[in-house]
Amino acid sequence: MYSNQGNQQISGKELLYVTDTLKNEELLAKLCVQGAVNSQSQSLKQTLSHLSQERLQNISVLINTLQQQSGITH
Repeated sequence: MYSNQGNQQISGKELLYVTDTLKNEELLAKLCVQGAVNSQSQSLKQTLSHLSQERLQNISVLINTLQQQSGITH
């Protein structure tokens, strides 16, 4: 998916883009969970739960990529 060519540093503009993307993924995950909780339809609950899990996976990938890029470990 992502290939780091050499030791290129992430630009400020790219960092802002990733930050915005993380916030959007978090918001989408929260909305999906809220929709699943409030839904009367079992199939809709399952779909929204699945979508929230996908959003959380995207968040994890973005954070891991940033950590690799910056050399941060926890």
